[in-house]
Amino acid sequence: MVRTRFAPSPTGSLHLGNARTAVLNWLYARQQGGAFIVRFEDTDLERSVEGAERDIQDALEWLGLAPDEGLFAGGEHGPYRQSERVEIYREHAERLLAEGRAYRCYCTPEELEARRTEARAGKGDVRYDGRCSGLSSEEAGGLIASGRLASVRFRVEPGVIHYRDRVRGDLTVDGEQLGDQVILRSDGRPTYNFAVVVDDLLMGVTHVIRGAGHLSNTPKQVLFYEALGAVPPEFLHLPSVLAPGGGKLSKRAGAPGLLEYREQGYHPEGLLNYLSLLSWSSPSGEEVLSRDQLIAEVDLDRIGAANPEIDPEKLRWLSGQHYRHESVDVLERGLRDRLAGRFEPEARQLRALAEVLRERILILADADPVCELVLPEPDLSSSDAVEVLREPKAGRALRQVARRWERLQSWSRAELKEELAAAGREAGLKGRQFYHPVRVALTGAVQGPDVPDVAYILGRETTAARLALGLVAAEDGERGGG
Repeated sequence: MVRTRFAPSPTGSLHLGNARTAVLNWLYARQQGGAFIVRFEDTDLERSVEGAERDIQDALEWLGLAPDEGLFAGGEHGPYRQSERVEIYREHAERLLAEGRAYRCYCTPEELEARRTEARAGKGDVRYDGRCSGLSSEEAGGLIASGRLASVRFRVEPGVIHYRDRVRGDLTVDGEQLGDQVILRSDGRPTYNFAVVVDDLLMGVTHVIRGAGHLSNTPKQVLFYEALGAVPPEFLHLPSVLAPGGGKLSKRAGAPGLLEYREQGYHPEGLLNYLSLLSWSSPSGEEVLSRDQLIAEVDLDRIGAANPEIDPEKLRWLSGQHYRHESVDVLERGLRDRLAGRFEPEARQLRALAEVLRERILILADADPVCELVLPEPDLSSSDAVEVLREPKAGRALRQVARRWERLQSWSRAELKEELAAAGREAGLKGRQFYHPVRVALTGAVQGPDVPDVAYILGRETTAARLALGLVAAEDGERGGG
């Protein structure tokens, strides 16, 4: 059974690069009928951020990446937080000590750094020199008596280490280049490479799909698997996701937290679609793919080694495509949540808003200017509004439109548009002389969405009331001008 995992550190929000890794792990597990595990690697307590675990989980839930096992989902292979598994790591380290595959190292961090500095100055070898690997029991006892705390180091023998990456193929490194590896620090906490192997081994992970930044860790982890008598999982290192134009992703360069995309109203299926295709493409050549299509078509062998760049416009476009491909109900619910606390449109107005905006917006934030323009009562006292409504022919335009729209049987966008054009012809007006007074009466502004769309959103009664108020202002202008 395929078992994949996503193992973020709770040091901040989930950004697009990390989310892409989670998406591919989830898709592959779903395609293969396997399990998707989410665990948190929090042994670096100094960098952990309060609330980050919950934020990451919320982001995964928003994308629809429900884990089969994890900190919030439970499961039989827990705990799913590394800081709660320290005794497990110690047990495995003790096993390697007993088998002679590891030894205790009493060198202090200050001593190690001093040796590295000296080696760099003389262009020597900065790797650990193994001086504690052959300590006698008397020597070790003396160091312990002096108050020294011991870390645990894994013995790395010289010789070629073979490992395989599904993207890059067969790779090798000489063990002599690695040096003896610390697996437990002197305070008892595990190092990343050791903890992740123990976790993946005990959780039955079959496929390790992660970022290319971990590629150099793989030979060390392969050695740990072999020492623990296990076959390594299959490794696939994804190319790094770059900021727009290249360079490392950062909050300022294309990598806001995933929950910020939710706040801006990106369609979660559009974001899932985009992240899925950052490293592979559909054989069909299609770009707008449903969740079911992504599950069916994800192909680890189609992942290339080139580093993709975030394309914000492509991401926005895919979001809009998913709003257009889905029922208008989806957008209606999104608008209701977004407008809560600011506007309370009637049910019919909310539905009309969704129908109109579905063709116009890419993310929900694009709806804000329209809602802020159309839903409040128009301000007819602004200088722009007063100037338009005092034009000599403004009253004529408003009377004709009100008369034509009043007779409408069906308040449809098509009929509103048709009757608006007929009103202009009857009034003998066109262009700004005709449209500006109508738009100002409905919204208080001379620019905005198409006038028939505004009327459709407002509804018959509200439109008639606003035209009437606009006509009063225009007639005042006519009398003043006479």
